[in-house]
Amino acid sequence: MLKNIKNKTRQILRKYPELRHRVKIVQRTLSRIDTGKTYHENTLHILKNINLNNPPKKYDRPQGSLIEITNSCNLNCTMCNTKLSTRPAGLMKPEVFERIIKELKSTGISSAGLHTVGETFVYKDLKTLFKIARKHKFQVWISTNAQFPNSIEPLFDEFPEVFTDLRISIDGATKETFEHIRVDGSFEKVFETLEIVHRINNRKKFYKIGLTIDSVPNMETIKEVPLFFKTFQKYVFPESISFNVITGLSPDDSYFKSTFPFKYLIRSAVPCYMPFENQYFTYDGKATMCCRDYNGEITVGDIMKETSMEIWNGSQSEAVRQQHLAPETLKINACKSCFMPFDFITPITDNFLHFTNIKLPDLSGDEFANSVTAFWEGLNEAMQNNNIPQLNNFVTKSFNEIASGRHLSPKENFFNTPKIPVESAESSTT
Repeated sequence: MLKNIKNKTRQILRKYPELRHRVKIVQRTLSRIDTGKTYHENTLHILKNINLNNPPKKYDRPQGSLIEITNSCNLNCTMCNTKLSTRPAGLMKPEVFERIIKELKSTGISSAGLHTVGETFVYKDLKTLFKIARKHKFQVWISTNAQFPNSIEPLFDEFPEVFTDLRISIDGATKETFEHIRVDGSFEKVFETLEIVHRINNRKKFYKIGLTIDSVPNMETIKEVPLFFKTFQKYVFPESISFNVITGLSPDDSYFKSTFPFKYLIRSAVPCYMPFENQYFTYDGKATMCCRDYNGEITVGDIMKETSMEIWNGSQSEAVRQQHLAPETLKINACKSCFMPFDFITPITDNFLHFTNIKLPDLSGDEFANSVTAFWEGLNEAMQNNNIPQLNNFVTKSFNEIASGRHLSPKENFFNTPKIPVESAESSTT
């Protein structure tokens, strides 16, 4: 019920940018987020609610969705490896898109992201899809690698009531780091995109287009986090920057494994919450139970032949769920090799990065990296034996240290030692 109220509130605010902006300012003031209070309190709340033995439960109907309008991408990023997909590249037909959003609306879902495997702006006829979305009063948000700056303004000018939210994935705060990770990408185009959105937003943050930035910190990029905040502060509030810990959704996860040597912070992705909560769609109208089903291994129905709810409650969907609840029966190769952080690791890490940046704004890149490395190291040590009391004590102490103006120091020098490969998720799960 509370989730539905929040979603409806967001939908209303998206229609009135001035109101959305003012509400955001009031929220920031009341929460005193600039003092770090929100990040500290949220972390303490997370620590009180850690449960390692909490199998997912199926919702009566899907809670959210992503729509893959194309599986093609203009880049070949080191962590995504989109071009390793065995599915042929394709584009979603407008009639398939319309069928999907009509079915989603019938389940109570009135907004979705145009994102799974491909890059949204590779789809050249987005206006046709947006006309369909507008016709059905369906909101979409776009995820992009920010390499198509000239596509932003024409789309917004024609569909301001549909195009209300944009998420940009950025790794690294320097041209060298960004272009090393985002292979074939241009750091300059990222700023062209940001400037266009900034102009559309009347130089305000979180206004006509709600802009957010996602990044995945690791041992290659963690030194640049302080610069990351400074570089992008013109365009977004700090809390609109999200730092996410690695996942194993790529066909080749060697990059993440080699740049995040904290193997006890990740677990096998089985059981995964996705088949129990959300419904995703590939460009050919197939319903899938994974947000990045590269090779179409987890498709469970065809939206052109069945309704959303028929697929949700269908035998193929139930078979996937049962395999996730009984991992010894799992036959899906993509799921077998997938890993993810424990559900509390990403929010605690994100909170720590924001909190450290607020409390110790003058740290050098190396000092910041050492603090985060020490933090991950302590989490990793506690999780080696799933010692939650130790984890609680360590995290609480770490936040207190940062609040007192002291940064952390790692026990090991991770920056000058060979990268430690992460063992398979299956072997590192206790």
